[in-house]
Amino acid sequence: MTSPSDDLNLKQVAARLGVHYMTAYKYVRQGQLPAWRDGTNWRVDTAALERFEQRRNHPDAEIVPAVDVDWTDRLVAALLAHDEPMAWDLIERALAAGHDAAFCFLDMIGAALAEIDRRSGRGELGPAAWPAATVVAERLVARLGARFRRPGRRRGTVVLGAPAGEQHQLPISILADLVRLEGFDVVELGADVDPAVFADAAARAERLHAVGIGVTTVDQLDAASAAITAVRGVAPRVPIIVGGQAVRNDDVASVLEADGWAPDGRAAVRLLAHLPDPALTPDQPTKA
Repeated sequence: MTSPSDDLNLKQVAARLGVHYMTAYKYVRQGQLPAWRDGTNWRVDTAALERFEQRRNHPDAEIVPAVDVDWTDRLVAALLAHDEPMAWDLIERALAAGHDAAFCFLDMIGAALAEIDRRSGRGELGPAAWPAATVVAERLVARLGARFRRPGRRRGTVVLGAPAGEQHQLPISILADLVRLEGFDVVELGADVDPAVFADAAARAERLHAVGIGVTTVDQLDAASAAITAVRGVAPRVPIIVGGQAVRNDDVASVLEADGWAPDGRAAVRLLAHLPDPALTPDQPTKA
């Protein structure tokens, strides 16, 4: 953890940057300058400030994150303790160390929940551990997504959801925020979504770019297929991609008649960002 001598308050940051206090505060609120709350005050790690100055003075330079720590293990402990302030402080410190939002979403929050799920499956944790950790994680995702959301011209709309019977909503929320970071508007439908709801969202979306459907269990593949059929009925040329633990190869994507599939969140974002318009050829699913 960073010692008190290694961080600065916003007045000190403003003086070092040669800007007004409110300008330094704007950098923090817009997510340009990683910081964390210490009571009512914002604190900025000196290493993070140096990287910010480097980006500001040399925008084309490559910024290398600071020497890493086991962020996932630390976040697991915070989630199991139901300690949201501690968990958010870890997110802030990871950002201050040079990591980006995708790292926090996937390599911290997603990885920490996966580890808690594994421990629960081995019987090492009580039945309340997973749902309680998930509630805290949902709040972290909401805060992190709001922090990095940007105004400006959008690249189109992506509809995201999990099919009827699917109860895992958090992966959809994480992917939605990652897609927003790529400049898209997102219609986030959540989990347990009826095919008619997918179709209605696709029909009403402005500048619809793609539809993404997440499936974590093979039992819900038929429901995913029904959702795809419903979307095809209203938007036959719009690309539909699938992903999640139940979709692991081209064969599954072909059976679902999806246009593409992704094995994880980063791959899904890459696939969505590079999908052509009109849609990919349905009988040739593409892996990101």
